[in-house]
Amino acid sequence: MTRLVFQKLLIVLVLFNSCVEKIEFDLDRLDRERLIVSGTLTDLAETQFVYLSQTTSNARQPFLEDGDKGLFTLNDLPRPVSRARVRLHSRELGLSWEYRETKPGTYELSGFLPPRPGLEYELEIWVQEKVYRSQPQRMPEVVGEDQLSFSFERARLENNPEAALIAIATEVTLPNQTGGYYLRWTVEEVYFWDLTFFPNPFNTPPPPCYVTEISDAARITLVNGDLLNRPGAVSSQILAKRLVDQSFLSRHYFNVKQLSITKDAHDYWRKVRQLVNNTGSVFDIPPAPIRGNMYHVDDPEEVVLGYFEVAKAKITRIYTTRADVPFFLEEVCEYVPGKRATEYKPTCLSCNVFPNSTSQQPEWWFDQ
Repeated sequence: MTRLVFQKLLIVLVLFNSCVEKIEFDLDRLDRERLIVSGTLTDLAETQFVYLSQTTSNARQPFLEDGDKGLFTLNDLPRPVSRARVRLHSRELGLSWEYRETKPGTYELSGFLPPRPGLEYELEIWVQEKVYRSQPQRMPEVVGEDQLSFSFERARLENNPEAALIAIATEVTLPNQTGGYYLRWTVEEVYFWDLTFFPNPFNTPPPPCYVTEISDAARITLVNGDLLNRPGAVSSQILAKRLVDQSFLSRHYFNVKQLSITKDAHDYWRKVRQLVNNTGSVFDIPPAPIRGNMYHVDDPEEVVLGYFEVAKAKITRIYTTRADVPFFLEEVCEYVPGKRATEYKPTCLSCNVFPNSTSQQPEWWFDQ
């Protein structure tokens, strides 16, 4: 059976460079493509995003790489869906808002007032002649309170039995009610990267470089309030673990977004977690597409992958500095007299080498 790596696009904390979480799992290659929808609408005053892509299929044509030489390329990665029309609806308010495509497959809703808890919202997508719609999602009204901490440890990571790791944890104060709430967390990193400072007549330093990444994307942390009879209690959760590298030479933030989601969204993420964590034998639960809350208006039997969720959200931040790190970190971008510029790593020479980077300092950088 032909297999592919299905990179599931999921919305997480999107502050500056629309960083996208990716989770990988196997999926049977089918005779036709499937639409992947990934989006989260929150009540935060932030830009809202929807990501559209399409799985591979046996019938998909290869990309034309070089027409003059007749070179083609064919891979199994999802491809972004462009020129779609994406619209958000609130039937209760009688209002609609249009998303704008900012780059292939990325649709952005700017200047949108934070949605109100208790109201229902739905997403509508036009792709060529097809219309897709989400099941209405009602925004939850309660969310917990995070108290973050970090710890460093030596633990096994793949073939390294003594890898240097950092773990991000929370002591979350649960909503003060019995059941009826469902929580999920995402973790984004933003760190300062020191570019190489080459001596020059004006002693001008390189521009600042701030890099955004997703932390431990395959870890899906969930709390089901229906299983807890502890209003306002405290629960400990590990939110992310990652390798300690040169990104910890300077200030390194972990931005934790707690999402209060619907029961249906929780059930969806629980299934994704089960699939991602399925590392048993080939006779265990087979990899399979997970139907989300999107459907084809004229063909409800068509399986649409991904999920559009509406969530009440809260952001909490914690950061480390080099003084916190108990491990030796080599200065990879430090200037060495006589060393040619071509001998430095590309990441030492330009911030643009990082997929999600900027020279603009986040407005909250020194809030803590």
